[in-house]
Amino acid sequence: MKTVILSMFLAFFAVSQTFSAEFDEEFFPFQIGAYITGKGCVNTVEPPQGVKNDFQLSKMPDIGVKFSYQFQPTSSSKVFAELSYLSVYYKQKLYNNSSINWVNEFHYFNLGIGFEFSSMFLSLNLGFPSSGKWGIYVVPLDLKTEEMNTMFQIRFGGAIPIFQNRIGSLNFLIFGDYFLVGALTQESNFNPRVASLSIGLNYMFNIR
Repeated sequence: MKTVILSMFLAFFAVSQTFSAEFDEEFFPFQIGAYITGKGCVNTVEPPQGVKNDFQLSKMPDIGVKFSYQFQPTSSSKVFAELSYLSVYYKQKLYNNSSINWVNEFHYFNLGIGFEFSSMFLSLNLGFPSSGKWGIYVVPLDLKTEEMNTMFQIRFGGAIPIFQNRIGSLNFLIFGDYFLVGALTQESNFNPRVASLSIGLNYMFNIR
């Protein structure tokens, strides 16, 4: 999957190179495109005594499609919406024996809505659980979707143009996410709230 998506981005970039970059006098208020990111996550809630949180790279990339609208050609302000598949992995380990550790994971179908100004953006994500695993057991326990909360997440970051012309733009993405509610429906002082840092690429096509 990673190879296919990366090949698509490279193909978009190669096609873009064949078109003139003289697009400054043209205004394309609508854009639609796709993105892929990798990320690292950590639980921000203090775990039970004898356990500590640790940083974990996600084993799956996040992938999605994005639609944006720019208000006017003289302003860089945009609103956008995105649909994506998000995965969250975080590690925990015994405080006095870090060789004993486990990874918990949650997966979501996500709807995001946000505002973009220049190359910075702020958005809110609403994620509907698709699956999860509780890794503390020898054989990780599959979580039912009823045991997982709907994800409410705030996101802040940047989309930095690498290349752009009248066809579209290739952008470098870097952003942070934070869970506004616990990941599990069961009320507990240890209900995980995950923070993550993502890095990736997107390509946005211009639509008149």
